[in-house]
Amino acid sequence: MFKAKLMNRIIPLFFLFQFSISTSAVYSQNLDTLVDQVVQGSQITDMLLPLNYMQELAVENSPLLKFHDSEIIISKLKIRAEKRNWMSTLGFEASAKYGLFDNLIITEDLGTEQATSKTEQTRYSVGLFLKIPLNTVGDRTNVRQARAELEKRRYQKENSVKELRQLVIVQFNNVLKSNKSVEIRNKAFGFSNMQMISVEKDFVNGKINISEYTRVNDIKMNAELEFEKSKLELTMAIQILSEIVGKPVTTKN
Repeated sequence: MFKAKLMNRIIPLFFLFQFSISTSAVYSQNLDTLVDQVVQGSQITDMLLPLNYMQELAVENSPLLKFHDSEIIISKLKIRAEKRNWMSTLGFEASAKYGLFDNLIITEDLGTEQATSKTEQTRYSVGLFLKIPLNTVGDRTNVRQARAELEKRRYQKENSVKELRQLVIVQFNNVLKSNKSVEIRNKAFGFSNMQMISVEKDFVNGKINISEYTRVNDIKMNAELEFEKSKLELTMAIQILSEIVGKPVTTKN
């Protein structure tokens, strides 16, 4: 029975893990395809989401901003709690009494006489009271402090939103710079390839010695290495941008 329950928990996790790996692999393949298209002359800006939309997604998906939202909610609840404590010092009091009460009777004639009489009556009293113990005086300060904390949280969130939008812009430009690097390295690699083909013919025909052949071959290999490095940098720049935004930033995922 225990094994059956354990398997029922493990199997969904296994398929979720497999799905995550599959999704990641597909996205990686899409990035490779995108970089290949850049090498062939496509514009990177045509294959990415619009900048303003990526900024909106980054704000929507940011864990830090979700944290700020939680802090703001906590601050609001704290204000309510402090107000509730303060209002507990105010009260309403009402009472009713029934019984025999002494009544003062004043008569005016030639002289003044006062007498009392007992009558059966119902008497009512209504009133408000305010209790302000010394420890409650500070409660109002706590309310102001809680409001100040709420404003602080709001300003912190506003600043984080601003910084996040700026970060998206910076990383987007890093993608553009990496894209430009791929274009330049691609041209350099193509030129070194053409030069190598010419040098190979000259070497076979005995027009150049082995030292010249080796020198040109080293240039070609370095150009190829720099070209491959630039492609990896472009891939990494796009992946970092996707992490900041919270989802893949390519138009075809």
